[in-house]
Amino acid sequence: MRKVFFITVLLLLVAAVPALADSYNILKEGFSFFEGSTVGAIGRLEPLQTQNPPINWDFDSYEVTWALLDMTVVAETPMGPFIQYELEGGTVALYEDPLMDLDYGDYPADGIPTATNGTVALSGDVVSAILLFSTMTETGNFDGTMFFTGGSRYPELEALGIGLFEWLIFDGVSADEAVGVPPGYHSRFAGRFYTLTTPVDDTTWTKVRSLY
Repeated sequence: MRKVFFITVLLLLVAAVPALADSYNILKEGFSFFEGSTVGAIGRLEPLQTQNPPINWDFDSYEVTWALLDMTVVAETPMGPFIQYELEGGTVALYEDPLMDLDYGDYPADGIPTATNGTVALSGDVVSAILLFSTMTETGNFDGTMFFTGGSRYPELEALGIGLFEWLIFDGVSADEAVGVPPGYHSRFAGRFYTLTTPVDDTTWTKVRSLY
């Protein structure tokens, strides 16, 4: 009986811990590419920004594109059916483009100019990232950290008090034929830029167990 009671209390305590703190999100999709020892990705923002966007984008007047460029591969580690790429450096930028002319073309050299020819809305630097890719399923994850430091819409981040916040990058990655990766690109990215707005509760399973 005591064990059942403890498990019940334990589950209630864990349920009370938020799984993820509140965050501002910029939803995006696009395609990644390798160029020698560097990795990049370009794409556009999703027109439905449903998860607490920090900026009210005018998708009727602009196509909002994004680019992650010049991230350097510093380590490539086989892990069974996976390959882990550790990346450092690079730049991030979002653009408001009234021409709405993003075209991936057949190679990144074709697509990059059409992704970066708008007004720079947000710009900054990538600190580091990890691309974990399965050679069996041709899927994986991309996780990175970055900071916005400028751009025409950067004052709006400052007004929210998040101008100096660290931003995270998360993308689900797929090179499966069904997702239509253009020639010359590595994989499709679908995910978000996001930053946490409140501290994550530091209650953990270890701390909960210590109550027993």
